This record gives sequence, structure tokens and C-alpha cells, in this order.
Amino acid sequence: MLKINLKNYQLTLILLSTSFLVACGGNQVQPTNTAASALPMNEKITSISLPQIAFVKSGPDINHKAVTECNLPAKFSVLFKKQAEDKGISVKVLSEENSNVNGYYLKTEFTHIHNGGNAFIGHRKYTQMQLILFKDGKPVSQGIFGRTSGGGMFAGFKGSCSVLGRTVEANAEDAVKWLENPVNNSYHGDS
Repeated sequence: MLKINLKNYQLTLILLSTSFLVACGGNQVQPTNTAASALPMNEKITSISLPQIAFVKSGPDINHKAVTECNLPAKFSVLFKKQAEDKGISVKVLSEENSNVNGYYLKTEFTHIHNGGNAFIGHRKYTQMQLILFKDGKPVSQGIFGRTSGGGMFAGFKGSCSVLGRTVEANAEDAVKWLENPVNNSYHGDS
């Protein structure tokens, strides 16, 4: 009968397991894009165009009742314009989407709008946008911008559209900050 020294067997098993884990540690997936700006060095965005109405992706991730009742697609351009101009960026709001304009253009699309909860049980609101930055008709960078809100202080006194508006305002603020260094395929906010 073959006798197995249990102590040596356990030690061998531990050593094999450890060496396997150490070897696998070098096989981590690296991100496809580095944190480099999509703009040429020292180029600053001083003016930009965007559509008056943001596109809204269709599908189950969009609460269409919130879109129509709260007029979210039109709010983004208004909030973005105010915040960008406060930072010294001139904004031209176009009546329709046109990424072929001269200079910088921001294509805007809502990809998620969640309108959960209410003033009585608590708000659970979320908006996510995909923004694509174009220069002279060519895409140069894109980012995902998502924000969540539970309504904040005195949320019981706020309606759903007010709380959703706060998330869109935060999306606009994040987008303006991103324009300072528009890293491609980056995520901002609660995304």
C-alpha cells in the first residue's frame, strides 16, 4: 500500500497553487486606451456647437414618460451652454444635429434614463449620456457620463422632474470639465 505523507502533500499543493496564482497575476487585461488627450498638445476648446435637442436612444433603458414629461433632451443643451460659457467656452446651439460643422461639435445622446421612486418612498433617478466630440466633421473623442440622484436634502418636497433635472445638470457639468482634457473612451460621474 502506498503511504502518502499528508504534510508533504499539503505543502506541495500550497506551492503549486501559489505559483499558479503568481503566474496568472501577470495576465491582467490592460485597458485599450491610455489616459491621453484626443486633442493636439496645448489645444484648448474655446467654442463648440451642439444640437438643441439631445438624441434619445430607444429601448428598455429609457423611461420615455420621464423624457416627455420632464423635457430632458432640451434641458441638456441649456444647462451645458450656461456652464460652458461660465468657463469661457462659446456655445452655439443648433436647431438640428450636424456633426459636419466647422470647428468643434458635441453629439449628445441619452443612453439610460431611470425614473425610480418618488417623493414618498425616496427618489432613485439616473441619467447616462454618450457624448462624441467632433472637430471639422471628424470624431476625435467620446465619453460616457452618468449621474444618480436620490433627491438630496428635503427630497420629499421635490418632484421627479426636478430630481432628474439635477442628474442632467451634473451630466452637463461633467461634460464641460471633460472638454478641458477630452480623454477618449473615458467614464465620468457615477457611470
